[in-house]
Amino acid sequence: MEARTDNAEFNEVVDFHGCYCLDIAMGYRVAKALTREMGSDMENMKAVFAQAGTSTCAIDAIQKLTGCTFGKRNLIFTDTGKPVFVLQNTETGKAVRAYCHYWDHFDHGELRQKRKEAKSPGATPQQRQAFEEMLDDEVAEILHLPEDKLFKITQVTLESPPKSSKYISEPCSICGEYTNRDLLVEKNGARICKECAGKK
Repeated sequence: MEARTDNAEFNEVVDFHGCYCLDIAMGYRVAKALTREMGSDMENMKAVFAQAGTSTCAIDAIQKLTGCTFGKRNLIFTDTGKPVFVLQNTETGKAVRAYCHYWDHFDHGELRQKRKEAKSPGATPQQRQAFEEMLDDEVAEILHLPEDKLFKITQVTLESPPKSSKYISEPCSICGEYTNRDLLVEKNGARICKECAGKK
């Protein structure tokens, strides 16, 4: 779904992500705020790391606007289950954290119902339009609300993340596929990958 806004930068983020949704709008606002708060500490990207507490579409906005990516290993998924995003410069020690309290209520029942109706095989043009109009209104609200209505930003002190380098791999004793040695698990005296360990 294409973005329907006059914000060219946000539209580029939507194109990168491939989906026009509330999460990508929130991620856009968070990424803009965090990079602003970091200021010149964003200049040396070798020292900049991002953290994401939950796996939502917002992560793609973080990747697009901050330059921190999973591929470069400077985007860390902490899996805390919280709508929290952090930017950190490991050389200067500066780190800023955003907790998105707007996520507590933004994807409400009416929007979910309209989405369900619009995505159903027998959806009418009117149902699709009703959903798109509500989605447009919600995205516009996220893009224009004052930041304190969306998230809270605080400066935090964090330890530097462990250095990531090319891992050493070993073959799984069952499937034979080479796996990060540190992620192999012991089972019945064999060192096996997590996929094999999970099979009955």
